[in-house]
Amino acid sequence: MMQSVYLFTQWQTPALPLQDVFHEKMSDAFDSCQDFRISWTPPAPVVESDPEKHTDSLKGRGTPLARIYEAFRRTYCPREEPALVLPTGPTEEEKHRYVTTNRIPLYIFGVFSFFTLSAGMWLFAVCASIFAWYGIFVGFLNVYLLISYLVGVVGRDWDYDAHRLHVERHPITDETAPTVDVYLPCCSEPIEIIENTYKHIIKLDWPSKKLQVYVLDDGNQDAVRALAQKYGFNYIVRDDRPRLRKAGNLRWAFARTLGDYFTIFDADFCPRPDFLRELVVEHMADDKTAIVQSPQFFRVTDEQTWVEQGAGATQELFYRVVQVNRNKWGASICVGSNAVYRRAALEAVGGTAEIGFSEDVHTGFDATDRGWKVKYVPLCLATGICPNTPRSFFSQQMRWARGSTTLLTTKHFWVSNLTLMQKVCYLCGLLYYSAVSLGIFISPIPGTLLLMFRPEWFKYYNLAFAIPSIVYGSIVFRYWAKAEYGFNVQHVMVVQSYAYLTAIKDRLFGIELLWAASGDKKAHKSNKYRNMRLLCWFWTIMATGGMITAVTYRLANGFPWFHTIPLIVLNLYNFYISHYFLFASWRW
Repeated sequence: MMQSVYLFTQWQTPALPLQDVFHEKMSDAFDSCQDFRISWTPPAPVVESDPEKHTDSLKGRGTPLARIYEAFRRTYCPREEPALVLPTGPTEEEKHRYVTTNRIPLYIFGVFSFFTLSAGMWLFAVCASIFAWYGIFVGFLNVYLLISYLVGVVGRDWDYDAHRLHVERHPITDETAPTVDVYLPCCSEPIEIIENTYKHIIKLDWPSKKLQVYVLDDGNQDAVRALAQKYGFNYIVRDDRPRLRKAGNLRWAFARTLGDYFTIFDADFCPRPDFLRELVVEHMADDKTAIVQSPQFFRVTDEQTWVEQGAGATQELFYRVVQVNRNKWGASICVGSNAVYRRAALEAVGGTAEIGFSEDVHTGFDATDRGWKVKYVPLCLATGICPNTPRSFFSQQMRWARGSTTLLTTKHFWVSNLTLMQKVCYLCGLLYYSAVSLGIFISPIPGTLLLMFRPEWFKYYNLAFAIPSIVYGSIVFRYWAKAEYGFNVQHVMVVQSYAYLTAIKDRLFGIELLWAASGDKKAHKSNKYRNMRLLCWFWTIMATGGMITAVTYRLANGFPWFHTIPLIVLNLYNFYISHYFLFASWRW
C-alpha cells in the first residue's frame, strides 16, 4: 500500500516549472554563460514533426534476438544524437489550452486520495512502537499537502472576459503603443535554433517605431552576429562576461536600453505574433504591475525522446492550475522567458535580480517585496524546447530546485514585505521539493517492514488505502490533461526526484553550483548525475532485496501467499517507472 506515497507526492502541485537547459555535453562551453534554457545535444539532425519520416530502419531485419537488442540500444544506449525538432508558435487552440483549469474535480479526487493515503500511513506508524519514527515523515507530508490544497481549493480561475475587456479598452496603435525592447540572450546554442526563433521574432505584431530587438550574445559568435545583421536586430556583447551568467547579460542590456517595457525570449522560444498585444495591455490596465508572465509552452510530438515527451507534459499542471491559483494572492512566479517587464519597476535596482542563478524567480519576488505586482496570464503565446536527455533534464531540475530552496532559506524571505499567503505560496515550493525527495526512500519501506515484523497486520486489502492515490496519479490526470500523458511522465518524475534530492543536499551542505570559464577544456564536469544514478541503483537493490527477503521468509513459514501479491506488484511498478533512469546510457 505504501508504495503509492512516492507516486502521490509527485502529482501534487509543484512549486516551479520545468525549464529547458543546456545539455551536459555542452557544459564546457556553456557553464560560464547564463543559465539559458536550451536542451539538446549538437550536432543533431533537424527534422519535421512528421512520424511518417522516422520509420524504424531495422524493422523486419535480423533475428528476433537482434531486433530486441537493437530496440534496447536505441532506447537506453543510442549511438546517434537525438533529433532536433524545431518549434513553432502555439496554434489558436494551443493558445487557449490553459484558460480553463477544470480544477474542482481534480481537487475533489485529490483531497479524497490524500485522506485515504494519510489514514493508511498513520495506521502503519502507530501499529507498533518500532514504526513510530515513520510518523515524522507522515506529519511532514500532511503539512505540505494541507498547505498545497489550501492554496488550490480557495484559489480562483483566471477571468478571461476581464482580459478581453482590457484589450478593448487599450487599443494598440502607432500613437498609443508604448516602446518595447525584446531581449534575445544566447550563449553558443545551435545556430538552427537561434535562427528559428528570430524568424518568429520578426513577425511580432507591434508598431515598428516602438519596437527594438537586442541580441545579447554571451558566446560572442560571428554566426550570431551575422544573423542579427540579417534580421536587422541590435547586437550586444558585454565586456564583463561571464559575470553572473544570464543575469549579468540581462542587466548589462538593461543599462543600455530605454524601452518602457522589455520582454525576454530564451534562444529556443518562438512567440506568436500577438504575444505583445496580449500581455502589454495588462500593464496598461494597472500601473502597479511590474511583470506579466505567460506560460512556457512545450509541444509533445512523436519525434521527441522519452525525456522531452515526459518533461513537456508535466508543464501543464503548473501553468494551467498552480500559477492561476497563486494569482489570487499576488504570488505568481516569474519564470523569466515569455514575460513582459515594466522598466520603471526595475530601474531602482538596475534590472533583473543580481544573482548568478534563478534570477527570474528572485526578480519576481523582489518586485513583490517592493510593492509591485506580478500577474499571470494563462495564454500560451510562445513554444520552447524541453531537455532531451536524462542528464540535461536532471541538471535543469537541480538548478531550479536550488534556486527555490536558496530563496526560501534566506532571512530576506522571512522578513520581506510579502503577505502571509504570499509567503505560504512560495513555501509550497520548498515543501514540494522536500516531499518528493523523501518519497524516494519512505515509499518502499512500510510494506516490507510490516510484512517482516508485524505479519499479523499485513493483508492484501491494505492496498485499499493506496488505490485512490494510484488512480489519481495514473488515470485521473490523464483524463484531466490536454497534453498527451504517457508513462514517460512517470519516468521523468524519477529523474526529478533525484535532482531535487541533490539540490536540497547541496543547499544543506553549502555546496555551490559549479561553472567554468568559457572554452576551458579542463572545466570540471559535475558528477552529481552519476552519483544520483548510483544511489538509485543502490536503493532499488536494497528495497527490492528487502521485499524479496521478507516475502520469501514469510512464505517459507506458511504465510498466505495471496497477501503478498499487492506488495510484489507495487514494487514491480516502482521498478518499471525507474528503469529508464537506471538503464539509460551513462553518456546520456
